Amino acid sequence: MRLALLAVLLPSLALANVFTLDATDETLEVTTSSASAIDVAVSYTDSTPAYASQTTQVTSATTTTIVAAPGAGVSRAVASVSICVTGATANVVTVKHDKAGTERVLGRASLTTGECYQADNDGRWRALNSSGVMKTAGTPGIIGGRSYVWSLTATATDAAGYSYGFFKDAGRPGAYSLGTPGLNGVVTDCSVVGTAGSGGSLSLGAQKFVNASSGTLWLSSVTLTSAAVGTYMLIDALWYNTGLVVTTTTAQAITTPTLPARDANGSSNGEGVELALYTTTANTNAAVIATTSAIYTDSDGNSPNTASFFGAVGFQAPATPVIGTWMPFNWAAGDTGIRALASITLGTSYGAGGLTAMLYRPIATVGVSVANTPTTYVPDVSVPLYAGSCLLWVAIGNPATTAPVITAATVQVVER
Repeated sequence: MRLALLAVLLPSLALANVFTLDATDETLEVTTSSASAIDVAVSYTDSTPAYASQTTQVTSATTTTIVAAPGAGVSRAVASVSICVTGATANVVTVKHDKAGTERVLGRASLTTGECYQADNDGRWRALNSSGVMKTAGTPGIIGGRSYVWSLTATATDAAGYSYGFFKDAGRPGAYSLGTPGLNGVVTDCSVVGTAGSGGSLSLGAQKFVNASSGTLWLSSVTLTSAAVGTYMLIDALWYNTGLVVTTTTAQAITTPTLPARDANGSSNGEGVELALYTTTANTNAAVIATTSAIYTDSDGNSPNTASFFGAVGFQAPATPVIGTWMPFNWAAGDTGIRALASITLGTSYGAGGLTAMLYRPIATVGVSVANTPTTYVPDVSVPLYAGSCLLWVAIGNPATTAPVITAATVQVVER
């Protein structure tokens, strides 16, 4: 990283300043987060008076002195500071006062290419965008975006009140190809297509996701038209498995890989991450099943915790679940997410058919009150969408068994 430091004397600003250095062991520093080049300019005056300038080149992410300590008996008033990113990638800059090795932060900013962080003799720090306009604490400007579009067939759902996942269904983008990742499963990254079972968009029947170029992606709006009245949830699938033995009623051990950094906070801790079972081939259990459970580590790292079904429609397995039936678990009381799975216990045999488990983050819910009529949802607070997101649709608590064909769904995403 090249860090050019220029100190220029401005006598007219000597009466006011950003900061005053009045000892030989006091300096002004900037710490950078990356090797992306930034240019820094400062001006100061010494009260003796004495005028000086200094230039420095920095070639790594480090802490660099941008105003040296004054000489004995001299008070150095820093009149202005300008820090601009000239490298190709973003940089977080932190300006600090250093008193004999004890540092205190004066200001901090996250800057992209062409942006500056400045302080004048009024002592106020401000960030400027690449056009020279001051950035505010409000919503960042939109720098890009795109739309993702679905049109999906569907089959009849289970009894009223149970949920249905569209992952198996043909259309746009196409049905899943789960492959055989086994009980331990595979984490997902839908920014690549991949092969069956690799966790890419092909594995899940998801749209190929385009990651942010420099900013952060946010959900802007959702518009959905369906052939069936109901509630539709957009989710981000983080992990799934195969190989659950549907006739085994004892614990089936699972070791999940570290989840991708796509929980509610953009981390791998699992905040807001939920668990569900999905019927991939119709099951044949003659009665409802409410005894299925899972052992997991929660988002705070506590384990063992138990997620479970309970005896209510929509929160248990129905009798003879049809293909596509979606069966969510409930967290243990007080929990807010799942970081890792240790086992799943079906409790009762599902007879025949196939099951897959999925860890996912809910993104948005849209209610369709009139069939074949578009419904638009615009969130009051935008939800971030992280790199590699695997966006899928689930029909929640269907009011009837009518196939909930998605005629058209459009998710608009913006980059800020």
